[in-house]
Amino acid sequence: MVLALLLLLQAPPATCTDVPDCRGQAQAAAARGDYEIFHDLAWRAVQRGKPNDPDLMAILARAQALSGRPGDALVMLGRLADLPVATELSRAQSREALTSDDFRVVRLLPGWSTLEARLTGNPASSTPVAAPSPVTPSAPVALSAPIALSVPLAPSAPESLTFDASGLDAHGLAHDAVSRRFVIGDRKARRLVVIDEVSHHVVSYVSAASAGFFEDLTAFTIDARRGDLWVVSVHGEADASSSALHKLQLVSGRALLEARTTQPARLVGVTVTPDGTVYALDSIDSQIFRLRAGARTLEPVMRLDARRPTALAAADDRVLYVAADQGLVRVDVAALSAEPVKSGETLTDFESLSWRAGALIGVERVAGSSLIVRIALDAAGLRARPRHVLAASPGATVGALGGDTYYYVAAPGIIRRLALR
Repeated sequence: MVLALLLLLQAPPATCTDVPDCRGQAQAAAARGDYEIFHDLAWRAVQRGKPNDPDLMAILARAQALSGRPGDALVMLGRLADLPVATELSRAQSREALTSDDFRVVRLLPGWSTLEARLTGNPASSTPVAAPSPVTPSAPVALSAPIALSVPLAPSAPESLTFDASGLDAHGLAHDAVSRRFVIGDRKARRLVVIDEVSHHVVSYVSAASAGFFEDLTAFTIDARRGDLWVVSVHGEADASSSALHKLQLVSGRALLEARTTQPARLVGVTVTPDGTVYALDSIDSQIFRLRAGARTLEPVMRLDARRPTALAAADDRVLYVAADQGLVRVDVAALSAEPVKSGETLTDFESLSWRAGALIGVERVAGSSLIVRIALDAAGLRARPRHVLAASPGATVGALGGDTYYYVAAPGIIRRLALR
């Protein structure tokens, strides 16, 4: 048994040439009961296919269920239910999820009753669904060596999630509430990895080489409304840097768009406004770039009178906040104006910045340590109230806002959560 497992983990990744080949090989793997290869090939078919292809998503949902990833399958079935156009295969797959033994574990998950109501058109039952027995998923073979999580981060779980991430140099963090996954940047390996809260796997998501990024991934953010991941990458050093903004399909990591700067720039931050406009921050000229919704070209918006900007966050469609070495700046991109945020405290050296309910939340480097701080602002957004330290970490930390929770990497292999009031 041990020998068989070792041979499985050492097996070469499954490969396929195009969507029909990936799909055909995936179905053949399912027929012979090789569910890890089935999942691998189904995932590759989704990555190479057109965005939101219902047939490929339906195949992937079944592969996720059979390969020990019931949480992933639940999410994928939900995405299928939300698609405006369905096919016979996707409709049949959704119906199969209601009764087939392939989806037995999926139907035990707490979120199943809500999804079942959407699939059948019947109101969800008020009877609580029993929690499933612990399931030990098989290790994924193709995308990377697996890193098993020891603690899931569910609403009722402990405040920490631990995982074995030997060699992972964390840079940047985002949380996808829909699929209950974390995206973490790995500076050393120049890639993004995904930590799944349900299946307890950590796998490679995309790398600089596979996605066409420049070699350094400097920042990324999730557009939860549209299911997109926005990444900025940089080539070169200091004033000679070139930068690009990349749009990826969040569910698959498939590259959808790339927009490069037409002048030297080192993009170090990215944020998305509610209307879908993307703003990126350049640290060379303290400049803000913009990609309007539906556009394919980055346009310069304005320069700031602020040295060494490090992070930005959107408060709404019009107002951004930028962190720089002299403090925080409120930027009105409609009026092309910028004003410093007044504070009785030194508010500098922010590694990341988020906006929530009239306050800025971020990671601030102070005396060699990282502080997770909340800074409430006045009604005009121009004066900071005394900052509130939510947590502290002795080393470099990355963090991200996810709804009413702030997540941060407290130490190698540890993500902690802070419930915000």
